[in-house]
This record gives sequence, C-alpha cells and structure tokens, in this order.
Amino acid sequence: MMLVMDPGPLALGSIGIAYLSGSIPFAYLVAKGVKGIDIRTVGSGNVGATNVGRELGFRYFLLVLALDALKGFLPTWGLPLLVGRIARAGGAPVDLPVELALAAIVGHMFPVFLRFRGGKGVATSLGAVLALDPLASLVAVLVFVVAMAATRYVSLASLLGALAFTTYRLGWVGSPLAREHRAMTCFTVGVFVLMLVRHRGNIARIWSGTERRVALKTRRGTEPKEPDRSGRVAAWVVIGAAVGFALVVAGVMVHRQATGVPATTAGPWRVRQLDRVSTGLQRVDRVAFDASGRRLAATCPRYERVLIYRVDDAGRLTVEREVELEGRPLAVAAWGDGFVVLVQPGGDRRHVEPGWWELFDGAGHRVGGRRPTGYYPRDLAVSRDGSRLLVLCAGRSAGDAKKPRPSLEVVANDKGGDAARVTGMVEWESELEPSGLVLSHDGTGALVVIPGVAASLAVDLTALDVPRLIGRVSLAPGETPVPSRSDDGDWILLPVAANSPAIAVDLPEQGGAGSLESVQGDYVVCARERDSVLEISRSNPPLAPLGRLPLLGPFNMGRTRPTHLALDPARGLIAVATRSGAIHLIELSRNEPGPRPRLAPKALLSRASLPTGRAKNDLLPKKIGSAR
Repeated sequence: MMLVMDPGPLALGSIGIAYLSGSIPFAYLVAKGVKGIDIRTVGSGNVGATNVGRELGFRYFLLVLALDALKGFLPTWGLPLLVGRIARAGGAPVDLPVELALAAIVGHMFPVFLRFRGGKGVATSLGAVLALDPLASLVAVLVFVVAMAATRYVSLASLLGALAFTTYRLGWVGSPLAREHRAMTCFTVGVFVLMLVRHRGNIARIWSGTERRVALKTRRGTEPKEPDRSGRVAAWVVIGAAVGFALVVAGVMVHRQATGVPATTAGPWRVRQLDRVSTGLQRVDRVAFDASGRRLAATCPRYERVLIYRVDDAGRLTVEREVELEGRPLAVAAWGDGFVVLVQPGGDRRHVEPGWWELFDGAGHRVGGRRPTGYYPRDLAVSRDGSRLLVLCAGRSAGDAKKPRPSLEVVANDKGGDAARVTGMVEWESELEPSGLVLSHDGTGALVVIPGVAASLAVDLTALDVPRLIGRVSLAPGETPVPSRSDDGDWILLPVAANSPAIAVDLPEQGGAGSLESVQGDYVVCARERDSVLEISRSNPPLAPLGRLPLLGPFNMGRTRPTHLALDPARGLIAVATRSGAIHLIELSRNEPGPRPRLAPKALLSRASLPTGRAKNDLLPKKIGSAR
C-alpha cells in the first residue's frame, strides 16, 4: 500500500531548511579561516563575495561566489524533488521552488547566525534563479561578465545582470501574469526591487565616483592592491550597455512573440494552438467539423462564401475548396460525411424571399439543389441520430407582420436529392424573436434563445416529429454557459446573455488520448469575445475558471474576437472562428492524472411539465406537428 502524505507540512519544513541554508555566512567563514579577520569589520562591511575579493583577492572572490550560489541552487532544485518523493502521490506544490528560492535569498540577506546582518544576495539569487530558469540565468551571467570586465564595479554588474534576467524573463514568457507564471513573475520583480534597495548605497557611490573597483588579478606573494577610485563610470559605457542590451532583449521578445506557440495549462488540461489561418474574407461566423474530423467548414457571410479546409494529422489547416453561395450563410453543421449550410437571401431579397439550406459533400461539392425553408432563417442543428434537420426561423418576429410566426421546423431529407419534407413544426408568439438554437446532449430537448426577453424557450424533442414547446427558461447569469440536467438524465448548456459561444468537454481517460465526447459536461470551454481568449472552466458548482489561452492575430499580436466554436472530440481539437477572418485550431489534451469531478445534478428542464413558477400560457404553441 502506497503511503500518501500531505505535502503542506513538508513544504513548510523545506522552506525553513532553505532559509537556514541561505543563512550560512560563507564570506564570514572564509575570511575568518584564511586570514583570521571578521569580514564585517573591514572594507565595506558587507558579508559577501565582493568584500572578500577586495580584502583577500580574486580567487577567494570566486570561491565565496560559488559557495553562495550553491546555497541558493541546491535548496531550490533539490528540496522540491525530496518533498515530491516523500509525499509520493501527494506531490510537491507547484510554486514550492519559487518559495524555496525566496527563502534562501532572504536567509543570505538576513542570516539568523549573524544577527540578521547579511550580504546583498547577488550570488545566492544567481544560484536560485539558475535552478528556476537556466536560460534567463545564462543571459544574466553574460551581461554580468561583460559589465564587470568593462567597469570592474561588481555592484553595477550585479544590477545589470538582475535587470537582464528580469527583462528577459518577462519578455520570454508570453503571459507573465497567467496562473502558471504568476508566482515566478512576482518573485523575479520582487527580488530585483530588493536588490535595488540593498544596493542603494553603491548606486550613490557610483554616481559620485567614490565606489571601489575590484582588482581582477593580484601578483603572487604580494598583498592585493588598493582598488582604484578613478571617478564615475564613463557615461558612454553605461548608456551603450543599456541601449545594446535593450535592443537585444527587444529583438528576442519580438522574435519569441512572433514564432512562439500560444499554450497554457488549465487545471488537468494542456491547451495549445496548433495552427492559425487567415481566410482573407474579413470575418468567419461559424465553423463545423465533419463526422471524421478531417475536414472543417467555415462560413464567411460578408463575401457569401463557405470554405472547406482539410485537417491533417499534425493539426494543420489547408484550404480544399471555396464555395460561392447566392446568399448569406448563417449557420453550418456536419451531416453525415458532409455539411449542411443555412442561407439567407442577400440584400433586400431577404424581405421577400424565404431562406434555404444546401447540402455539400466533404470536398465541398453541392449535393442536390436548394431546399427552401422559412422567412428570416436564424440557425440550424442536426438531430443526434442524423435523421432530421432542425431549422429555426424568425418569421414575422423580425418585423414583417405578413410573414408566418417564428418557428422551429423538423425536416427529413434523403441527403442525396431534393426530397426534403417538413415532418414537424412548433410556433410561438410573434413578439419573441429568436436568435439561436441549442440542442441537448442526447437530442431530446432544445432551447430557442430569445435575447429580447433574456430567456430561452424550452422545446421537448422526445418525439422528434412532434416537437412540443414546454416553457421558458431564463438566460443563465454571468458570462459562461453552464450545463444543466433534466430529470431524465439529459443535459444542456444554458445560454447566457453575453456573446459567449461555448462547448462542454470531459477529460479523456488516463493513460491514452481518449475522446472529448462530453458525457457529463464536467468542463466548459468558452470563447470570450471582449478579452479575445479561450477560457476553460470546471462546471460543477461553483463555476471555477482554470485557465485562459489568448487568441492572437498575425505575429501573435493584437486581438481576434472569437465568434464560434466547433469540437472534434476524437482528436481533442477545437476550431475557433473570429471576427478578424482567421481560424484558430486548438488542441486539448490531458495535462496530469487526477480524479474526475462529477457534475452535480440540477433539474431545470422537466419533460413532464413547465418549470415551477414559469408557466406562460401565451407561450404554448397554437400549432404542433403540422407542416406548412
């Protein structure tokens, strides 16, 4: 039986060990052991490598520098491994390395063994950040060496190195304030500010020209020469170094931003962008995968086009066909191996001509001709068994009293010809103009979104050809649609007033790629148009956002304003349509093992009766199951 320990006390104890490790005064011990002096009483009085180097020589400077760096590196690198091994399945806290690094640095600056009078933390900070981010540390070391060789001011070189680390780190991380980077960002900025405070005297002396330089070498058998006090650092050295470093960092930041792959972690999920393509048609309104997930259809209403993309094994999108329509595409859905597109007549023709829908095979070729539907079409969906098409039309609710009432049609079609026929229909009062259609997971119910009254009409689809209007459901509060269960086990995403397209997903099984087919709806992926992000939340109450992936424009800059989402559960792919005319292909995969939270049951849609307190006689259909 594997013993699982609570990592909390272990982490707290390791922080204490890191502080004690940082408190070991190697500068004091080396000076005392080599020359019998108290380093606090000579030179600058600082308990650090620089003061030792001034008094004992450059080789002792390097020795103390290495020892002080090790007491920052070893706790930061080794203690999280030890805590994780002891805690086993409990694991070490994610932010523990950052906390240990800070404890070691504080220990050096305020050591308990020297009555809390310590050094300035440069070497210990170097060791700690080397364990946290080796690449940024290498940049800091290079800047330190160049500045040290040019000026021989250790304090100035240290501050420039710290500035290099901070700038490079913030520039290298695409979202430094994201959940997974926040602790490291606060640590980086905090340590740099702390070093500025601890070096304020050195800064003043450098400016006044009284700061002592360090001799880089001494002759054997002689005492170290008194360091030079030759005045201020030449202005061109400081300015040139600052400008050169700023240009290098800016170049690295721009290159990294342009070539980086947007990715993040959101609880148990790993989220990353596989591809981003521009349609060149200003706006993409809807997207849909076919049944195989190998093709993706996208509607471009402004130019009355439908684009068919091929999705390869690497998650790259390639245009396969561009289809020109004779009207404005409003919605698209997968139907078998192809697609069905809902079209509204363009210009003023939409007021005098009904809409229609068309079928296309997977390669984008038309199958049959137009299939007429009602006036002012709004949305469509395909039944779960693929036998019926549900078409939503606004009719007279769009402002023309001569048109039929708003309705939801149930249509059968042979998928190969023009034999479409309306097998069922439900209508409602004229003042309730619909905007969208949401189908339940099992297809036994639907919600017709009525934004004018901040509500949805609940439709019973148990008998698919005899739809029944059963009541009204208020739009969910907040900005994220949430799953809601009916009393027969089906569930549906409750729409919200905000423009927040969303889909529900479940974690794939541990140990394999699995499928994102949403059986329970434990997680919700929501597109935030205002923030231009894809947000992943845990849906079981209370709603808990886990992370966000930015949806960026060309060169990973700017915003794109998402409009619609489509899911391929077999491969864990999400297609995001945007107002900028681009399509983002996002991969969802399991980030870490863990128990799957269950969705708390919440019966809001009853198949037997209207929801309590929401009976509206004027909403009951006056015509059910009849064709036009």
